[in-house]
Amino acid sequence: MINKIGISSGCYYPKLTENIIKNIADAGVSEMEFFINTHSEMLPDYIKTIRNITDYYGIHINSVHPFTSFAETYLFFSDYSRRFEDGICIYDRYFEICSYLGANILNFHGLKSEKTVIFEKYCEVYSVLYERAKKAGIILSQENVRKHVCGDLEYIKRFSDYLGNNVSFTFDIKQSYMSGYDPLLFVNAVSDKTVLIHLNDFNADSPCLLPGKGIFDIKSLFSNMNSAGYSGNYIIEVYSDAYSDESEIIDSVKHSQSVLKEC
Repeated sequence: MINKIGISSGCYYPKLTENIIKNIADAGVSEMEFFINTHSEMLPDYIKTIRNITDYYGIHINSVHPFTSFAETYLFFSDYSRRFEDGICIYDRYFEICSYLGANILNFHGLKSEKTVIFEKYCEVYSVLYERAKKAGIILSQENVRKHVCGDLEYIKRFSDYLGNNVSFTFDIKQSYMSGYDPLLFVNAVSDKTVLIHLNDFNADSPCLLPGKGIFDIKSLFSNMNSAGYSGNYIIEVYSDAYSDESEIIDSVKHSQSVLKEC
């Protein structure tokens, strides 16, 4: 598989997703991550609209980001069994959405660090969701989000070792940097199980810049992942305050594509 540079719809937030898919196509990109931003965007008619628009522009949805990421601690790690069961139903719907849109990855933030949960319990909850996703043909991909347990390098290595082949990871550069870790050191720890990389840059003044606008060695990232046999895509994911004009996103895509070709 040839790695591709894609764009997250989250880069254009708070613009409505259906209105920015053309922008992604105009950037010369064929892969995108679809951020679901609210409940109504999980409804069948809306998802059908997204599929029709992406098909029209020749865009493949690589991955989906649930709007309930902020609530995963609440849904899955409380002592209230009915809430857990309802949470399962919500995520089953995400798996259906992924399948319909042709995406094979759903990102998972998981447990916030402030909440105390036994390590084995965390692994058990992830495994339940992972297996349900797998049955739907989807990968539940654990992301290294700061202020969450898997934002910690030692925790994520232990998590990976414990679950063996039944775990996958989304690596986010800015999240690693904001957690105080060298991004290359972090991703190398689980590179063999990484299925998606959120691409961005940073410098001393900002943890989230478009690729090519900061000091991060993107070429080393690409080379390291090539050596590890990485077959996933690189999805540019920045906050909308990381640029002043959308043309900068296109420039960043071209820069990233150029560097990737050299590796």
